[in-house]
Amino acid sequence: MSGEVICAPYETYTALRFSFTLFGTVIATLGLPANLLLVYVFATRKCSSTPPTLYPSAIAILDAVICLAYVLIFGIDAIIIFAKNESLFVLYYLYIIPAYVASRIAQLAIPYMLIFATLERFVWITAGKTRSRFLQRMYSKSGRQLTLFISLAVCVALRLPLFWAVTVEDYPKCPIFLRSKLTNPADWTLEDTWLATAHYFSDYYLLSFGQSLVPFLILLVLNGVIVCKLYEDQTKDEQKQQFCKSTLNTLAVTYGDYGTELHAGSRSPSFAALFPALKTNSVQVRSAMYTMLAIVTSYLISTGLHLILTVLERSGSPLISDSEDPEQFSLFHTAFSDVVTFVIMLSSAIRIVIYYVCNPKTRDDLRVVLLRKDSIEYV
Repeated sequence: MSGEVICAPYETYTALRFSFTLFGTVIATLGLPANLLLVYVFATRKCSSTPPTLYPSAIAILDAVICLAYVLIFGIDAIIIFAKNESLFVLYYLYIIPAYVASRIAQLAIPYMLIFATLERFVWITAGKTRSRFLQRMYSKSGRQLTLFISLAVCVALRLPLFWAVTVEDYPKCPIFLRSKLTNPADWTLEDTWLATAHYFSDYYLLSFGQSLVPFLILLVLNGVIVCKLYEDQTKDEQKQQFCKSTLNTLAVTYGDYGTELHAGSRSPSFAALFPALKTNSVQVRSAMYTMLAIVTSYLISTGLHLILTVLERSGSPLISDSEDPEQFSLFHTAFSDVVTFVIMLSSAIRIVIYYVCNPKTRDDLRVVLLRKDSIEYV
């Protein structure tokens, strides 16, 4: 009986950690309505020179889910522990599993929504002349809706088992009420059965890599192809430059094109020196390259850090537990997990800022909605 665990393992909240989590909670709280505003803008502010906004709208909704989950899971937890609020502690463990599962579904779905949106931009820049009948059907009005429904349904089906793989465990003998409950893996996931093995392999290998490495590589290739296609089209015929300019503007609607300048007089001497035929649209091509780098870098950072944390936790690394108190997580694990969750949330919460700063069309649409100013037509 001496080895019996009386109380749940816990993570302490210092004033510094509480302040950091509270700061993240404020950002997530602002990010929630900001992403809903993006959904409204995408749904109401249409432009003939931009492709459909179904996928960007889906991404904004999923970003809102990530922001809400951060508040419910991490923000509320910090308030409970730091303020020692027992009523909130009871409420927290009533919704923690659904909130956790919803966040994992959103994390899995977001990169694939970005992939579909990127592929849609490729179809758009080819002016719908792609020879692939599959792509033509996929990006018809009904095809987009069907693709979105199927992809989200698959993500839900893949993550839904987490409802039964995670459970709230009670520690009735613990004298400290705030350490009397904790989410732990369900007993069946720890058993030596084919079902437990299949769940571990699926969750650890397939979904972990399917959420990070695979989307990273696909987005890298697709955005590289788009940049090359734009370069090829512009060097073939100067008359296509205006069309490509409008296309690159639409790329930024989804990803937030850093440094985009969509006016006829734009120039970039260094880039133009490398590609003399692109003097008019050099800024747009360069911005498309920066967009690609921004996308793959953000996924490398957020999902890469998350993958490292998952490996440490699943392997039972001594880095995650305190050497003096095995029931307490180590300072490294606490700090690293806080940074990982913050980075994932931040990438979803600040998307509207990227749109506003970097994309003239979306910035104009936001001003129309918020300030009731006249709209400017971008081509």
